[in-house]
Amino acid sequence: MMSRLLHVLCVVLSCALPAVPARAADTPFPPADIEFFEKKIRPLLIESCHECHAATGKKIRGDFRVDSRAALITGGESGSALTPGDPAKSRLIEAITYKNANLQMPPKKKLTDAAIADLTQWVKMGAPW
Repeated sequence: MMSRLLHVLCVVLSCALPAVPARAADTPFPPADIEFFEKKIRPLLIESCHECHAATGKKIRGDFRVDSRAALITGGESGSALTPGDPAKSRLIEAITYKNANLQMPPKKKLTDAAIADLTQWVKMGAPW
């Protein structure tokens, strides 16, 4: 009886306690995916998007930020901009491809084909950050 009570108590406590966060070195993404993000995607976001869509920018337009993965998934006034793994459902990809005349980012100049391909590949990879 006592061992059963102890077992139940352990189960209850383990459910009530928050999960221990993973070590900083642990990541859900392979190192090559993180490297792709750091070398190709982060610099592109900083150069092309941060001025209008980052906490460090002049003004956050559309209540939308691109300075964290969570912010991209949450989105802004128009909803989520990122569906990890699915470029077709990601407004970010819709905006950078200029296929929608009402949603074209960056607004002054379309990204290069290589940059669009990199961002599309990044979304397909699950948007590692």
